Amino acid sequence: MKKRVDEGWKRVGADDVYSIRAHEKNEPIPLAELRSWLLADDNLQRIQDHLSWYFSQEYSGKYFEWFVGHSDPRVFTPWDILAVEALSVSVPTETASWLLNPKGDCHHLLAASNQRMAPGQDSLWTCDEAFLGDGQPLSDLYTFLRKKDGLGPVTTSKLLATKFPNLVPIRDSKVETLLGLEKSREWWAPIRSLFTEQGQSLSEYLDKLDVPEEFGTITTLRRLDVILWMEAKARRIETGKVPPRRFS
Repeated sequence: MKKRVDEGWKRVGADDVYSIRAHEKNEPIPLAELRSWLLADDNLQRIQDHLSWYFSQEYSGKYFEWFVGHSDPRVFTPWDILAVEALSVSVPTETASWLLNPKGDCHHLLAASNQRMAPGQDSLWTCDEAFLGDGQPLSDLYTFLRKKDGLGPVTTSKLLATKFPNLVPIRDSKVETLLGLEKSREWWAPIRSLFTEQGQSLSEYLDKLDVPEEFGTITTLRRLDVILWMEAKARRIETGKVPPRRFS
């Protein structure tokens, strides 16, 4: 697909602006409609524009994969702290020290999650759904991390995505608002449903989109994360400020 980096997004003053339809400004995309929106032919160029602009401009998040690529998938390392900070969140110093302790309980839970994962089931849509449930190592690891200072649901999701990039979808406040999921405790299951629904394969569709190779392997879930974050930006979504959905 031919790139159109300069035709969709434009730099206006200090802001990046995308020309959208008037009725889309501040308008959410309900989760129930998201899959259809992603796969619509009319949105293909727009979606590609989001990816092309994100990885060609000065967004620190484009280095997430580069940092992750230098880390050890078996333990949390300083590279993981840098990776999540590239996504505009921070880990408090004391929490980072605890996280990086190789003898800490979180490393045992991380190892248990890796051991529990069956071959060929290392993605959100191919894993056994029970693997994500309560009482399972990955869920226990998430709950355990959430107890530490500074590790809210957004930061924790980004931290786990450094270790399980094909399995844990990154959570973001703007994307929460875009999808109407700000108050939802659920995140993994709704995103998983996008990929497991019958019909055209969403994972294959996302994997065919153009992304640069220089920053590392951009996984399917990260492609989705970038697309949704950029769409929220294009629609001028502000956390918690989306008006009630309009019907015409």
